Amino acid sequence: MIKTKAFLIYALSSIYMLTLPSIAFSQQKEACPARVGMIGNDKLSNDAAQIMKEVYDALDCPVEIVKLPRKRGFVAFNTGEIDGELFRFPIGANNYNRPYVRSDIPLFEISNSLWAAPGSEISSTHPIGYMIGIVWQQNYLRINDLPKSGHLDIGDLILHYNNGTIDRFLAEDSMIKQAINEGAFKDGNEPIPLTSSMSGPLYHFLGREFTPFMYRLSDYLREHDPFSELSSEKRIAAQGS
Repeated sequence: MIKTKAFLIYALSSIYMLTLPSIAFSQQKEACPARVGMIGNDKLSNDAAQIMKEVYDALDCPVEIVKLPRKRGFVAFNTGEIDGELFRFPIGANNYNRPYVRSDIPLFEISNSLWAAPGSEISSTHPIGYMIGIVWQQNYLRINDLPKSGHLDIGDLILHYNNGTIDRFLAEDSMIKQAINEGAFKDGNEPIPLTSSMSGPLYHFLGREFTPFMYRLSDYLREHDPFSELSSEKRIAAQGS
């Protein structure tokens, strides 16, 4: 009888020891991203960052949103300085050399246009303003072989438009409509959309090691749709134009 009990104790102990690695692995799979990069300092990016922090909190994974210069986003992710990026067009992922995972559904969709001063034409020889580090804008200019003028933020771009350095620029539509409504452009020289350029969905990106968390985040996005008010269509409608 004593030998039987000893054997049962040994067997149960062995089973417990065998489960320890799987328990640890399960905990490791549920690791939370600690730092997520954010490029840009405009209202759209700031609003998205606040909503994302609330989403992470709801998933019991508090996160730090780190503001980075536009050209630093890819580098910071590839080197592990940050665990992911707040949002990107899918084309942006071509610059990752680190394994990554993308949210199953987009956070929201935006529309972009080539904006121009009244009377300007696509064939103008003046440089086109763009945001440094925005992949689709750089590709658009390269593919169409257009002269360009790089800017670090939307405020700098608008400044150069107002002083006549550029007469056209690439930008997200609702952001420019908001700037027009706020009087950011000189009277009579408010830009108009010359042609639609890049439009589509923006996704959340994380290192592949955070795949289990991304599954949970994607499920939360499906159920709650927390970013719905940030789409270009709704933002433009809210501005009454």
